[in-house]
Amino acid sequence: MNSNSIIEREKNYIDKICDSYNYDSNIRHLLYIIIPAFIIKYGVSKEKLVLDTFKNIRIMISNKEDKIIRAFYLSTPYKENGNYNTHKFIMIQNYHNISLVDLLDNLVHEFNHAVNSYLNEIKTTNKYLLIRTGLTYRIYDKETLKFIKKHESYMLEEIINTKQTEDIINIIKSFDQNNSIISNTIYAINTETEHKYSSEAYFLQSYICKEILTNRTFISTLENLRINGEIYEIDKWFDNIIGTNGKYKELNKILVEVYSLETVLSKKKMFKKSAINKIRNKSIEIMMIIKEFNKNVNFK
Repeated sequence: MNSNSIIEREKNYIDKICDSYNYDSNIRHLLYIIIPAFIIKYGVSKEKLVLDTFKNIRIMISNKEDKIIRAFYLSTPYKENGNYNTHKFIMIQNYHNISLVDLLDNLVHEFNHAVNSYLNEIKTTNKYLLIRTGLTYRIYDKETLKFIKKHESYMLEEIINTKQTEDIINIIKSFDQNNSIISNTIYAINTETEHKYSSEAYFLQSYICKEILTNRTFISTLENLRINGEIYEIDKWFDNIIGTNGKYKELNKILVEVYSLETVLSKKKMFKKSAINKIRNKSIEIMMIIKEFNKNVNFK
């Protein structure tokens, strides 16, 4: 099925979603292209999953300005009749000053987290409640539902999510500009972006991990496990390929350290050299782990 057929088939469903949440025309016209692009990215077999996600997760609008966090997806737990469930929403900040392409990137990025978190979202242990976001999870006290921490794999989740955001936006950029439903939106997006779209989100971390992001064994395995919610033994799979226990955990730990150092560096006005050297050394450690993984897989 080509993109025009999908766009035309989904339009009425998208209109119902937009009417139910009273979305404005900007969001409505972006959803005309975003939802079909998600279906193309993940395949018609995942169509219901995609549609359910957009139907059940509301886009919230805020004019709060935040230089670091422009948008976020959040799923918070509650307990009802002895069962755990979650409230989910996506928040777009600084909405009235955001460009069309930034709004598109934010919506795709956050809904991609949501689509890849929809199945098998909740897991319980003796003490803890785990709420999955893609490859990672937020940890809560099982009894009080108080948030404790997020797992260190959150940075790898952001890196994979950013890559998929680029994939989806590049699908959108390939849509037929003569389709009357989307023509103006596609023209505006293609005018504002390069031929191939690259997201500015998590640029340093994505650059450091670029060798593993082109490893088809790594990407195809993680994408499949992630969308199906089967993430809890990824560490064993990764460590078995390298042949050393703890390497997946180490990779995630160092990625978080690099992100923290980058945040510190952005706030420094002087004495930046020390932070830059630390980032360089940590980056080399990450690249060595990736090199070891790539060396031990046949399908690259």
